[in-house]
Amino acid sequence: MSFFQNNLRFQIIFPLSLIMAVMLAVLSFSIPILVKRNAEQHAIHTALNSLKQMKVLRAYYTKNIVKKVQEFGVLKPAIKHLGEPDKIPLPATMIHDLSQLFDEDGSKLSLYSAYPFPNRQHIALDPFQQKAWLRLNDNPSQIISAVNNINSHTILRVAISDQMQVQACVDCHNNHPLTPKADWQIGDVRGVLEMSIDISSQLALANTLSLWIISCMLIACILLIILFYFLTGKITEQVSNISQGMIALGKGNYEIELPQDSTTLETHQMYTAFKLFKTALLERQALENQQQVFETEKVNSLGRMVASIAHDVNTPIGISVTATGFLQDEIELLAKKFASGELNEEDFESFLASSQSSMTILSRNLSSAADLIRSFKQVSVDQMSEQAREVLISEYFKEVIHSMLPKTKRAQVTVDLDCVEDRACFIFPGLLSQVITNLISNSIIHGFPEQNGGSITLVVSAQEHEVSIHYRDNGIGISDDILPKVMDPFFTTNRDEGGSGLGLSIIHNIITQKLNGHIKLTSGLGKGLTVDISFPVLQAAAN
Repeated sequence: MSFFQNNLRFQIIFPLSLIMAVMLAVLSFSIPILVKRNAEQHAIHTALNSLKQMKVLRAYYTKNIVKKVQEFGVLKPAIKHLGEPDKIPLPATMIHDLSQLFDEDGSKLSLYSAYPFPNRQHIALDPFQQKAWLRLNDNPSQIISAVNNINSHTILRVAISDQMQVQACVDCHNNHPLTPKADWQIGDVRGVLEMSIDISSQLALANTLSLWIISCMLIACILLIILFYFLTGKITEQVSNISQGMIALGKGNYEIELPQDSTTLETHQMYTAFKLFKTALLERQALENQQQVFETEKVNSLGRMVASIAHDVNTPIGISVTATGFLQDEIELLAKKFASGELNEEDFESFLASSQSSMTILSRNLSSAADLIRSFKQVSVDQMSEQAREVLISEYFKEVIHSMLPKTKRAQVTVDLDCVEDRACFIFPGLLSQVITNLISNSIIHGFPEQNGGSITLVVSAQEHEVSIHYRDNGIGISDDILPKVMDPFFTTNRDEGGSGLGLSIIHNIITQKLNGHIKLTSGLGKGLTVDISFPVLQAAAN
């Protein structure tokens, strides 16, 4: 049961089916009633028209026939006129005669009263007729109707008042010798005019129509539910595909693809959102991988620097060890001569000269090793840390260049620095040292691959709010078709010789993203490489 409650198709189809079932039940009850009522109202309207026509016909007969006959005396109006050539029917008698004719056609016209003439006093009024007489006497303008079932036939009875409309009728009824009432006036209800119609066929047609309407609605509802079932199935399938794709993405399956079969605007938007989400995840993963590679490259770069420093520090220390050993041997020889009493002035002067020479060699080489270690220590600490601090620009650039001395010396590359003196700035020295060391390494590897020697020039200026660096080498340069790609991650023309394609990419990433600066490369084959860099100076208080 919980599956159906949580299923989107069930949540759509079940309420829809329930609403349609209730609607069909209500309409199945109300439509037959409404159709039957409409058929009855139509029959009542037809009966009223017939009754009104009878009243118009009787009024015309009274005014234009009976009145003239009475005035000229040729014929005489009478109740019993059949078979009498000198008599014509009274207006009420004409209505009774027409009633017999209508009765043969399935309709019955009746005229009755509580004050009948003697020839009709034997006819008793039924309950409907009594009710119609009483109510129409009280309110002559109303219409009395009723539907009765008689011998499996449905009979509609409609009654209206029959009022004294002309003075001739009033005079005739008041002066007639057999009149049951002699004080009639115009407007009095003389009788009730009733039309009875068999509406069985109309009601049967109405029932058939109701059945057809309900059947069509039932079929339409079934078709609509089936249509909704398949439409919701299509939509839920698409939603399920998208949700499964999201789950796959969450589990790390970035190769997942969804079919482009969206049928609605909403599912198309969901597919679009899925693709945007996937693209964002891939970009984030690429950035994380790139950052990881950058960190690895930074550590590898530092490792290569350590190896280079170790190699270059080994030479002065080795010389210092040799000088120390030589000095130790001289001291032992002097001690033996002194102990044996063979030490003379010439031996002592020779010892002093050798000692002075050894100490000079020792001091010079240990100082050189100390300078290399000090430069390496500061630069390596800065490269492994991205903390901002205040540095003296000229001195820091000298330390960075000095830390690259082993590499530049082996490549026979000279680095010239033109920097403003005594200018302290609050910057990220570790990031800046990575930029400079990568630029120098890139020039050595790619700018001077087949030539002995080369020159690099660094021009550094520091304004109040900005530091600008103009870097230039006289190497082989970069062709115009490659230049736009050199700062893309992993792009290299030296992969067979171990190039990672990350040097200039790391520089671009540091300058633009971490230092919030700008970098521009200018080059051409045989024209060397020029790099213009600028980045803002930090505020010490804000940091």
